[in-house]
Amino acid sequence: MRSNGKRVYALDSWTIEKKGRGWYISRTYAPATRLGPYGSEASACLMIARQLRKELARRDAHHSEPRI
Repeated sequence: MRSNGKRVYALDSWTIEKKGRGWYISRTYAPATRLGPYGSEASACLMIARQLRKELARRDAHHSEPRI
């Protein structure tokens, strides 16, 4: 079944923090799951983008057409 309707998603929020060994990221409301260190703020931001893409794909999966 194909759905042509508009879909809007509120994705998780992330926090980025600079420490002595590099940049660290974590979900804003779950700071115990910190990822890193990353060598630059650009690398940390790209990892956040990858995580958001995974979340979007997971949440939108039931709207996708089956692959043949």
